[in-house]
Amino acid sequence: MRRYVMAIIILCIAAVGYLVLQSSFRSDSLPVKMESPGFALTDLEGETVTDKDFDGKIRLTSFIFTRCPDICPATTANMVALQAELQEQGRFGNGVEFVSITFDPNNDTPEVLRQYADRMGIDQSGWTLLRGEEHEVKELASQYNFSIVRLDDGLFAHSVTSLLLIDGQQRVRRIYRMGEDMENDQILADIQTLLKEQQRKS
Repeated sequence: MRRYVMAIIILCIAAVGYLVLQSSFRSDSLPVKMESPGFALTDLEGETVTDKDFDGKIRLTSFIFTRCPDICPATTANMVALQAELQEQGRFGNGVEFVSITFDPNNDTPEVLRQYADRMGIDQSGWTLLRGEEHEVKELASQYNFSIVRLDDGLFAHSVTSLLLIDGQQRVRRIYRMGEDMENDQILADIQTLLKEQQRKS
């Protein structure tokens, strides 16, 4: 009987250990979804910014337009909340960058984007706002398998799963849903996972 009880206890310990190891493995690893395509766009000062400027940095990238009535401002608001969390950790602009790319350059001039940044609480020390010709931004988005369609009223319909977590080796590691339903806790956890991964490699 005692042997039977001991066997049960050993099996339980082994099962718990397996679950802990399995959980640890999942939390320390994010799959590579795809290679992140290269780009050359302009910032609010008219300077060219390329994908190479983010080598070695983790970046959260969104495609937006400032006239968007719902999804884009909700996404930006959630990103601002993430910005605050990362600022507290000393990580925002220091290993972790945010990027927002407009696909409505005719309306989203540098001045409009500056006003948007001020209104939404964007800290441009670690958050880069980028512009390009409408066709080139649409082409960049299509390489991530996102769709952007201009509507008859001049606004746009676009994919809602178009928030990207990209590692320092220019690889897409997660694609999130945009808008009010963003899972900020999960995004923060994934950023921490990539930071740990980066530390192990350095």
